Amino acid sequence: MLKQIYRVIILIGIFIAALSYFSRDIKEVVFDIDNTTVMENATFPLVTIKTGDNEINLLHGYSTNLDANKLRETVTPLGLNQDFEVLINQEDYDIKKLNYEVREFVDNVLIESDSISVFDEVDGQKKAKIKLKTELIPEKEYALKITLVTSGSKKMYFFQRIKVYENAYLKEKLDFIMDFHKSLFDKKKAQNIVKYLETSKESDDTTLAYVNIHSSFENISWGNLKPAILTEVVPSVIEIYRDTASVELSYFAEAEIAGKMERYRVTEFYRIRYAPDRMYLLNYERRMESVFDIKLASVSKSELKLGITSNQEVPYKGGEDNTKLAFVRDHELWFYNFLTNEAIRVFTFHQDNTEFIRDYYDQHDIRILNMDAEGNFDFVVYGYMNRGQYEGRVAVILYHFYRSENRIEELVYIPVEEPYQMLKENLSGLSYVNNKEVFYFHIYNTIYSYNLITRQLSEIATDVDKNHIIVLKDTSYVAWQESSDPKQAKNICILDMETGEINKISAPQGYNIRLMDMIDSNIIYGYVKENDIASMIDGSIIAPLGSVEIASVDKKVLKKYSKSGYYVSGVDVKDNVIELRRVEKVENGGRAVYQVTSPDYIMNQVKEKAKYIQVTSRVTDQALTEYYLTLPKIFIMNEIPKIKTTVSTVITQDPTVRLTTDSQKLLYYYPYLSGRIAGAYENASDAIAYARDGIGTVLNSRQQIVWERGIRATNKVISEFENMNRQVDSEDTMESCLKLLLSYQKVSVSKEQLSIKNQSAYDVLKKYSKYTPIRLTGITLDDALYYVSKGRPVIAMKDTKNAVIIYGYDTFNIFVLDPASSQVRKMGIQDSAKLFEAAGNVFLSYLE
Repeated sequence: MLKQIYRVIILIGIFIAALSYFSRDIKEVVFDIDNTTVMENATFPLVTIKTGDNEINLLHGYSTNLDANKLRETVTPLGLNQDFEVLINQEDYDIKKLNYEVREFVDNVLIESDSISVFDEVDGQKKAKIKLKTELIPEKEYALKITLVTSGSKKMYFFQRIKVYENAYLKEKLDFIMDFHKSLFDKKKAQNIVKYLETSKESDDTTLAYVNIHSSFENISWGNLKPAILTEVVPSVIEIYRDTASVELSYFAEAEIAGKMERYRVTEFYRIRYAPDRMYLLNYERRMESVFDIKLASVSKSELKLGITSNQEVPYKGGEDNTKLAFVRDHELWFYNFLTNEAIRVFTFHQDNTEFIRDYYDQHDIRILNMDAEGNFDFVVYGYMNRGQYEGRVAVILYHFYRSENRIEELVYIPVEEPYQMLKENLSGLSYVNNKEVFYFHIYNTIYSYNLITRQLSEIATDVDKNHIIVLKDTSYVAWQESSDPKQAKNICILDMETGEINKISAPQGYNIRLMDMIDSNIIYGYVKENDIASMIDGSIIAPLGSVEIASVDKKVLKKYSKSGYYVSGVDVKDNVIELRRVEKVENGGRAVYQVTSPDYIMNQVKEKAKYIQVTSRVTDQALTEYYLTLPKIFIMNEIPKIKTTVSTVITQDPTVRLTTDSQKLLYYYPYLSGRIAGAYENASDAIAYARDGIGTVLNSRQQIVWERGIRATNKVISEFENMNRQVDSEDTMESCLKLLLSYQKVSVSKEQLSIKNQSAYDVLKKYSKYTPIRLTGITLDDALYYVSKGRPVIAMKDTKNAVIIYGYDTFNIFVLDPASSQVRKMGIQDSAKLFEAAGNVFLSYLE
């Protein structure tokens, strides 16, 4: 008995000692100046390129070794001697060596590499002279990677495109652009540019946020604003050809408005054509955005000034008690406490003593994910990191903001090996942290969950195209189509990210299902009969919906739509109206085809909730239209908000998360406008249409140039088609066109291999062509002639059954080879355009 008492006493003693010992380690952490820090200033060098007498293309450095062909921001034209200079503003580093590589753009094959360790010093800059030894093919793009090595062996990477021309007339083009630019700031000198303008009464002259070649002279010459430029203006050559060029000028400016100095980010875009006797201005655009400054708040109206802007969207989260607001503006994240009138700058790369160029570099964005009752919230920063510990890296970073302690803590760091322009297209709108501290996100067609406590990364779903996932706003739900292939899609999955539970909506026997869109917090989807899914001759798939349903996340069907004889091909949602794009099935030549017919509409009866904040506008003579953020009516601003800045928590655990898939596997088409990606499209025709309207270039995710605006030659004939053997052994004109096109590529195929009875024409080209086939259905004849200009014939359907090969054109005609007659002939361009349009503008060609 005594032994048992002793044992109990000993165990109690051990327990008390252990409790005392471990309590020292598990006590609540109090954050103070010793375990928090502030973001370090920007340190990376800046690089420009000098070719001839022209300094162009300001480059920002990366700290990770990206593939050079993934960046397509600017291009440097080289002369036939292939020499240029690299000008280095060293900033905080001592550069000891420069390495460079020249690679093929499409397959990334190394062409040449070398190192330079002897530099000239001019005006505080280091200058490296480079003369390429390998003879490059004129007018072909190559990827250039420049690596700077510091005295401490740190490496920083800079990327550029290069093209060789006998003469690209760069000096003449830049002289014209800079003269035009400088004239805009002097009304008297600006009279000299009037002859280049195409002023239209239809242009919007109520704003300085966007002006173009059609705007009034008064607005193009800054109206009454009188801005002064704050930064050096270095031309960025976006695209260049022998005669034409697209050039961008980016700078910061300031102007006095109502006694206060306001700053602006300005971008001018020029597209010009050189001729020996004069220069032609093909397009001019200027975009102007106010730099957000909370000190410019309108106290009398309780409004925050957004200023001159084309972007009136302000992403935000509001507190349920109407006393707090988190919002993103000008690449900064703010938290506003209405009760104390305090504005906390939660996250920014901007510096107080700014030089604008590095800390205001705008290749990143911010998302606010949530907000609790106390004002704490999670947010994501993704893109290029301008400064701090990740300076020069591209990443997705999850942070948590602790309101009471005015600090942020890094929770997850996901490095990526591509620039922001590609990352923003590969990262969908799904970013969510639940109450159990699980982070959900969707990138590279994979839905992930990451447990912040156990640090476990899991794949929820793979092969989920960003166009087939829907994040239901202001809910914990996300829905996706299990397969992006309409022939395989049997289920729609609905994930509750709070519980982790997945429910499915399944297609009935003999049907497939398509996820179309959402309205409010409900999903829109439809059913298609398996035998109604048709593969077209160009390889595209038509999956018309016989019925459409709207359902809640618990699978309760709220609305059904179906009409006999009609099929739904697509859905557009705007405000409270669902537009159903419809087709009819008709017989044509013994084949079932779908013809576009009138749309139908579904009205949504749910009233929209009043917005927590509103954006209003005011007009002045000096600045014209300016915008303001109107705060909740219960708040009255008595003075300019007090500004505070957060500190960052010093973390002891590595927050790095490595993805199981780190690149885009699906084929997308990207329209590049002013060196920036303006979307990712599954169909080349959609990207080409966007680039045509925006005066841009289209590339695919393999870095192949798909289409370029405005460089097509005035005439072109692929003469081989006039002399080749045009006798074919097939009665099908498409099979004959395929044989002739492959013969042009020196590819021999049998009649059986060419058969399109059980495969599409696109499939035949995919199997046997030397090059990458491309489906161009939906573009115009004028756009398709770009391919002929490049020496690539185009197969075109002139009706639902018969195809021809377009092998040439001049100002008024196209030249076609018609297998039906085995003859070559001319067709008027306008008549041909109408003929092909009536047949659906079905075109096929290939990329080299």
